[in-house]
Amino acid sequence: MNINDQPETTVTVQQATERVKQYARELKGALPVDAVLEERTVSQGNCEDPSGGGFGKRVQAWADYWVRGLDPAQYNAYFDAMKSWLSSHGWRVGADRRPGDMFLNAVHEGDEFTMSLAANDKGGLALATSSPCVWPDGTPEPES
Repeated sequence: MNINDQPETTVTVQQATERVKQYARELKGALPVDAVLEERTVSQGNCEDPSGGGFGKRVQAWADYWVRGLDPAQYNAYFDAMKSWLSSHGWRVGADRRPGDMFLNAVHEGDEFTMSLAANDKGGLALATSSPCVWPDGTPEPES
């Protein structure tokens, strides 16, 4: 699809918000039971295309979490477990920058939602999910 093509219908932004949270909860199932998702941000905002212009009146939903309760010395094993889970649950892994950078991202093949996992040198582990651009109410709005 061309970046400026506007789909006839999408999920609503509320449905997209629920789905980004759902995908994070599902991925948590690939981690040890001690893992806890600590919500950082669940939000919605305007979509912008890569050239910096507006993307119609479409919006995007996202959810960001800290993953707590895991041993930083085992992050590589957790990344392996998540990568395996993603690959077997309809996600296409895009980037796995290890060992130089503890970063992994993936796109869901069915709906183009994205997920990323990143660890920092202070022991923080972050999980982020985001939706593709959607119409707020699921159907195109006239441009004004």
